[in-house]
Amino acid sequence: MLIFVFVLALNHKITLIEKELQSVQSKLEAQKKALVFSKGANSHDKIYITNGQEATYNEGKAICSSAGGQLASPTNAEENRVILAVAQQNKKIPFFGINDIQTEGTFRYPNGERISYSNWKVREPNDLYGIEDCVEMHDSGLWNDTICTEKRLVICEFF
Repeated sequence: MLIFVFVLALNHKITLIEKELQSVQSKLEAQKKALVFSKGANSHDKIYITNGQEATYNEGKAICSSAGGQLASPTNAEENRVILAVAQQNKKIPFFGINDIQTEGTFRYPNGERISYSNWKVREPNDLYGIEDCVEMHDSGLWNDTICTEKRLVICEFF
């Protein structure tokens, strides 16, 4: 009999925890929508947010990292389109987290993996003067390699 009462109490607590989890998930989804509405956009499970600030690549990387994200780094055409929309809304050219700082000509995502998607302008990347290691997005959505000390729009990616 004691085991039966214990199991009933445990089931009741599990039910309460499940309801609380649903409530938290619902609130989190509402906050996500509000955040996207204010200054960002989303693509599947990723959210792209900017505060309109411009910074160098390293400054932007630090800004996004301190917020718990990374510089936007599209892995497909849909993400590229969403990042472009955020950039156009701010009328500024953004930096990506993508770069070839480690090995010239081998562009990598922030996690170190080689890029699997690209959208380069014609004759890019060209490493002009041997100093272009970072990637920016032009208002056409096409990519250009550029120097990392330029100041560009910071768009952070959260997932």
